[in-house]
Amino acid sequence: MIAGICPAITAMFALNNKWLNGEDDFAVFPEFWKSFKAYFLKSNLLGGLILLTAIALTIDFSLANQFTGVLYYIILSSSSTVIVLSLLSVLYVFSLMIVFPKDSLWQLIKKAIQMSMLYPLLTMWMILSMCGFFFICWVFSSLAFLFLGSGLSFIAMSFSHVVYKRMKNINISSAHVSIPKKRGVMYE
Repeated sequence: MIAGICPAITAMFALNNKWLNGEDDFAVFPEFWKSFKAYFLKSNLLGGLILLTAIALTIDFSLANQFTGVLYYIILSSSSTVIVLSLLSVLYVFSLMIVFPKDSLWQLIKKAIQMSMLYPLLTMWMILSMCGFFFICWVFSSLAFLFLGSGLSFIAMSFSHVVYKRMKNINISSAHVSIPKKRGVMYE
């Protein structure tokens, strides 16, 4: 994470965001570098959080094998829930970091979980599209070398834009994605 993997991913999302918004008259490398520097700290914090979550879940699953009976199933189900929520939040959190640059990391994670839960079909289509693109890149490995990262980020950003538009249509503020309490979704 210190090497800049997560800031590079965030900068890739920033470039895709510009292209999806119709801005195509900019130099790619200076814009990438500007975004890399702008999101360096927050992206590395997010990468560290992802790494810590992965380590904790690995330890949790290895410890769960030591138990038997009901305790085994409780630990297994809780760990599976954390894995699903973590993966769903990772799908949206990088694009949210670009759209809401002033929000804290915790707010971005909450919004990512909200978005994935409010639009489960779009989230499933995003996952299926990414899996399909990954399969194409696996079959044609030269494509993977050139387009795997940018293609996956473009798919994620495209679906995120569709979700943003739908959220605006149902009068959920794009500046502060908060869901009414009566809907039973996390509330800020």
